[in-house]
Amino acid sequence: MALVGNLRDFNLADFLYLVDRGYKTGRLTLKRADDAATLYFEKGKLVYATQYSREERLGEMLVRVGRVTAEQRDHALQLQQGPYAGKPLGAVLVEVGYVSDEELRRHVRTQIEETVYRLFTWSDGEFRFDAGALVAPEDVMIVLPLGVENIIMEGVRRIDEWSRIRDRISSTDVIVKFVDQPSERAKGVNLTPDEWRVFARINGKDSLRSISERTGLGEFEVCRIIYGFISAGLVELVKEKPSPPPGVSAPVPVERPKRSLINRIIERIRGL
Repeated sequence: MALVGNLRDFNLADFLYLVDRGYKTGRLTLKRADDAATLYFEKGKLVYATQYSREERLGEMLVRVGRVTAEQRDHALQLQQGPYAGKPLGAVLVEVGYVSDEELRRHVRTQIEETVYRLFTWSDGEFRFDAGALVAPEDVMIVLPLGVENIIMEGVRRIDEWSRIRDRISSTDVIVKFVDQPSERAKGVNLTPDEWRVFARINGKDSLRSISERTGLGEFEVCRIIYGFISAGLVELVKEKPSPPPGVSAPVPVERPKRSLINRIIERIRGL
């Protein structure tokens, strides 16, 4: 029997903790009025995650971040219909030498983790856990089981840090530009490689979402870096683009449910 409930009563962090501790296999489906998401677990490990308003195929993602060309992606897709039939696209790309196995794993891991981190901001929505359900082989980019403990810790940390960042950055649709007269605080600023990647994309036209897509960095990381640039007097936010799909604005703190209700749900999960 499936376990159903609402994130108002039992949030994602608590659910992931129980899946991890219970060594559970199954499918977690999350739904709210404007969006939906699906996560698959095998023996407590996260193996697949997709958010439908932000769904993107592996080949599209690798082209977007400039790791493979559209021609290379299309060639790999053709090979999937011939000599490499039945193999995931990621495996084909690695085998023909378009991308290294290590790089592919890094991109897939980032894509899965960023999907889950966005779901941590959902304070409302229905959930359903179907024990024993397995992800379809054609949906698996590569076999990459991820432990959820670090994902829980990072997801909760991001929620806490967003409470500070959102005071200046309302959503990822805002556009950023360099200030005309940098403040004294900007002198002697040393940038990390990721900060340089974001710095190089600031042009007064692209939104933070676009910068995230073009750099391959997660939206949270881009917002955190831009927040630092704002604090250093290097940049300013000028306007906001119309939001595309709803449900992707800056998150709000998640309200914790009552422990008595959590205990009842814990018992249900343990009994699956």
